[in-house]
Amino acid sequence: MKNKVLVNGLVALVFVLLALLTRQSLAFVAILGLVFVLGSFFHPLAALALVIFSYGFLPDLASLVLILGYGLLLVAFSFFRREIHLTYDSSHAMVYLWMVLLLVATLTSSLVQGSLRDLAIHTGGFLLFLSMVSLVERKRDIYILLFALVAGMGILSLYGASQIFTGAELSKDWVDVENNPNVRVRVYSLFGNPNVFAEYLVMVLPLALGLTWSAKKDKGKIFYGGIFLLACISLFFTLSRGGLLGFIAGLALFFFLVKKRLFLLGIPGLAALVYLAPQGFINRIQSIQNLQDTSTVYRLTIWKTSLDIIKDHPWGLGLGHLPFKAMYENYNQIYPTFHAHNTYLELTAEMSLFGLGVFLVFMAVVFFQAYKYLIKSKDSQIRILGAAALAGLFGIFVHGIFENIFYLTKITLTVWLLIAIIYSLIKVERKEEAYD
Repeated sequence: MKNKVLVNGLVALVFVLLALLTRQSLAFVAILGLVFVLGSFFHPLAALALVIFSYGFLPDLASLVLILGYGLLLVAFSFFRREIHLTYDSSHAMVYLWMVLLLVATLTSSLVQGSLRDLAIHTGGFLLFLSMVSLVERKRDIYILLFALVAGMGILSLYGASQIFTGAELSKDWVDVENNPNVRVRVYSLFGNPNVFAEYLVMVLPLALGLTWSAKKDKGKIFYGGIFLLACISLFFTLSRGGLLGFIAGLALFFFLVKKRLFLLGIPGLAALVYLAPQGFINRIQSIQNLQDTSTVYRLTIWKTSLDIIKDHPWGLGLGHLPFKAMYENYNQIYPTFHAHNTYLELTAEMSLFGLGVFLVFMAVVFFQAYKYLIKSKDSQIRILGAAALAGLFGIFVHGIFENIFYLTKITLTVWLLIAIIYSLIKVERKEEAYD
């Protein structure tokens, strides 16, 4: 049994490496092979760990195929294998309501074909959620999956940090050189854009901190702590203003939930960090309030146009950025964009104020249930990991003020993954309470 899992795992990693090396035409073929290899596993949790480890390295389409393939295989296996039980719980009601609303927004879209793209991404996220809450039975299972996720982030961060020294192409679209002459590099690892890489790091970094904090052995603290510091360096050099603000917000929430004294100490610590930061970094942050900075002007213009679209189309355009983009071009051709560069404006434009309201209620329910079961847990490890997952979600929602976090595949999937982690922890906590 163990040998079969090991052999299949090694074969799966070979496919992952092929996808990493080619990242073009062979990547798609490689990931299909990986899906079938994962499907042959007798240990679905190990397969899920490999999925979580590898999705960040792959092109968007390949990562979606990987997760959809795994999720559908797991659903199929649940009909034939007694040990696989798909979990349906009343506490997940908002998850299912949100998926129904996404389906309605697709069917009523002004551009149905475009909306199908985003529905497929959210379906992948939902299957990831369903797989995780179904397979996790104990705390050890959570740690296996979190190890896979954080280890993957560590490798991506190492590559990102290497770009500081080897150099990374600096697109003129990423920085106003005239107003930020000291900016020489912005790292992006394998994500192709520093802001997108920052979104990913904002969500996963708190989990690395949580694993460091909750580790009982020194080697665990050193391992996860090293990854945390490495990822912090990468995040710093993305020079993503929204990402840095989101990370600080997430960090503040984590310490507030776990150790309030450290939350208070973090205020002078943040001031000292700003004082010691390089001038290029300071200029980049200060450019938020510089109305002459091209990226600031760009966002403000898009936000204004987005509000005009919402006013003229109060019932929403349909799920996804493609219906939005098609309508936006009728309003503004001087500042082209794919989305509103603000998650809340984008959701309102796509799904109306009602859709935004349902999303906010959904997230409020997630935070309430996490606080009820995780933050108040007697188990310190569950409490810390719950706080870390909430910090990742809170951080990305702050970042969402400046970006549409549901635009790109891997970022959307990571949001779903955080929600899955929270509900999996709740499942474990409720089991422990029942035993007590």
